[in-house]
Amino acid sequence: MRLLLVEDDQHLGMSIHRAIKSDGYACDWATSCLDARQAVGDTDFDLIILDWNLPDGTGPSWLYERRQNGLTSPVLMLTARTTLLDKVEGLDAGADDYLTKPFDLDELFARIRALLRRRSVAPTTIIEFGDILINSAASTVAVKNQPVELTKAEFDLLSCLAEKRGQFVSKSQLENALYDWDSSVTPNAIEVLISRLRKKIGSSYIQTKRGFGYKLEIGT
Repeated sequence: MRLLLVEDDQHLGMSIHRAIKSDGYACDWATSCLDARQAVGDTDFDLIILDWNLPDGTGPSWLYERRQNGLTSPVLMLTARTTLLDKVEGLDAGADDYLTKPFDLDELFARIRALLRRRSVAPTTIIEFGDILINSAASTVAVKNQPVELTKAEFDLLSCLAEKRGQFVSKSQLENALYDWDSSVTPNAIEVLISRLRKKIGSSYIQTKRGFGYKLEIGT
């Protein structure tokens, strides 16, 4: 799961960013509407945590514009504004939930989990491809009806390939989906994950083509 935090307060942003990463999510951090606009143009985020007041605009205005341009990621609005009219404005702009400052990190993570669960309840929750069955809601994988234990990174990589099954996915696309901006990614990180994944699900399921990337295929 990859999240985007849009918060210009350095102290608060650093605390939230660190906590989100410690909880096992990849998290990018933008500090302005412009940075956030560039981020969502490059990446499909599973969730966006959006501050109300930003240096170059407001969260609701930015969100309304992005929704008009096809943004589908769930959005949790953060703000010190507490009036009913403010909440209505944020929700009408396209927010899925609203959390007022100050807040406890436990409540923040509870709301994050709730929004992610809500998004996962969709026809694509279960992906079946040949002998592979991926349940994204439960984060489980089975091959030929036998459960396969994967690490979070391995599961995320397999899910990326499964979403574009039958198509080649480049190494850079996989890195972009699995790692956030400030992660220290080794040059062969994807190759290592692919190798481990092949050992667990079977080497015939993942094809490699130099210059194109990796593709999930029905095993033979």
